[in-house]
Amino acid sequence: MRKLNLLAGMALAGMVLLGLTATADKTSANFTATSSNPSNTFQSATLSMSNDKPNANDLVNISNLVPGDTANRTVTISNTGNTGFTYSTSISATANTLLWSDTTNGLQVTVKRGAVVLYTGALKNLSLTSSGTIAAGATDTLTYDFSFPSTAGNSFQNLTQDFTVTYTATQLAGSAR
Repeated sequence: MRKLNLLAGMALAGMVLLGLTATADKTSANFTATSSNPSNTFQSATLSMSNDKPNANDLVNISNLVPGDTANRTVTISNTGNTGFTYSTSISATANTLLWSDTTNGLQVTVKRGAVVLYTGALKNLSLTSSGTIAAGATDTLTYDFSFPSTAGNSFQNLTQDFTVTYTATQLAGSAR
């Protein structure tokens, strides 16, 4: 009888464990769902510009200049990037002759965008602040009217003046997207 009680007790314990396990599985069941935002990317813009006179002496290369001479040149600025920009223009010299340093009798320039005059004065003081917006793939053309004043005297003979015009693009302000 003892064996039977032991067996009955073990069977009862097994059934209790089985019942608890079945109950535990049923009470811990949960519904789940998922959602995702796949393949998200950010790609930064490319700010790039060029001009149609990129080599030395492309913009102007004049020898035997005499007082009263003038020269008309154009340069086209191209937005070769994929974002709009504005640009500024500055000038620097590699030497400092009277052609550069004399702001009255030295080299003069008038810069225009179409019919609009952007600057008139001594070449050495040329500085253009921000242009209008140049969209990606668009261009802007500047016209330079250089002159050597007829008032320049003998001290201006046999001089050479090199200079560099630099265009600096600045991206447009960021925006909410």
